[in-house]
Amino acid sequence: GEPLIVAEDLVVDFPISRGVPFGREARTLRAVDHVSLEIRAGETLALVGESGSGKSTTGRAILQMVPPTSGSVRYQGQELTTLSTRERRPLTRELQLVFQDPYSSLDPRMTVAQLVGEPLRVHGVGRAEIDTRVRELLGLVGLSEQHLGRRPHQFSGGQRQRIAIARALVARPAFVVCDEPVSALDVSVQAQVLNLLRDLQARFSLTYLFISHDLAVVRSIADRVAVMYLGRIVELAPARALQERVLHPYTTALLSAVPEPEPEVERTRERIVLSGDPPSPIDPPAGCPFHTRCWLRTALGNPERCTSERPELLEVRDGWSSACHFPDEVEQRTPVGAAAPGA
Repeated sequence: GEPLIVAEDLVVDFPISRGVPFGREARTLRAVDHVSLEIRAGETLALVGESGSGKSTTGRAILQMVPPTSGSVRYQGQELTTLSTRERRPLTRELQLVFQDPYSSLDPRMTVAQLVGEPLRVHGVGRAEIDTRVRELLGLVGLSEQHLGRRPHQFSGGQRQRIAIARALVARPAFVVCDEPVSALDVSVQAQVLNLLRDLQARFSLTYLFISHDLAVVRSIADRVAVMYLGRIVELAPARALQERVLHPYTTALLSAVPEPEPEVERTRERIVLSGDPPSPIDPPAGCPFHTRCWLRTALGNPERCTSERPELLEVRDGWSSACHFPDEVEQRTPVGAAAPGA
């Protein structure tokens, strides 16, 4: 479909002033570093990376829950970054968020009926319509009318996430940011919630930004995958193609960490284990931000280009971009099985 959300050159900085006299801003943490994304109507774009890579901040900046330092975010052609709080308020019905932890995101004092209906009350919807919509959404997420009077602590983790999904969708949004919505759930429950999200997407023509650290989860729901490292997009590819070929060494390492369900294959396949922790976003390395942990750089004999020149995210193939100086080498040297379908 046509682009529903367009983010261009998005930057989010957080000032760090701890320990500095008089609260002066001493340093800056760049959580999102010039990110550009197009999210098409009706698709699911997955944003993947390690903890601290800037995924959640990017999603919240797109929704304007975190004010961008610079850059542009457009929804259906309308610039969001220049709108006042009052001007943005009508758009909150169309732009929603599903949080990672359903328990902390739901007010424990409120009943399910109050929680799910609250977005409609905020926008002045009548009581009769609220009651109808709440019952409809609860049925669609697999709950019943007998749950209306209960409170969050009376539900399991999977049920609480279903309540959170109903709350996000009751206002009939067009775009939903799903911020690691299944990471706190058991594997069997994860599959149920992912199937639910797919069914609701088809029913309501929803567009998702699906944030996760788990490529195994992402491959079951995403149309395209954007891989994020240290606040930057390092690879953007169709989800199915990414199962077979990889054009950035960081993506190879993420795929290598996904367990293989077949024990025989799991024992024999080669793994790529990254050394050390990600660099601090307060003091990122020069050149390629991944070069301090890059297995490909070591395999190529530590070329100087990796430490002196920052690679840009460029289209290598049709609809497939990589921010690596040597994408062809990545594809040729990716161990067999590291990016195999079903891995």
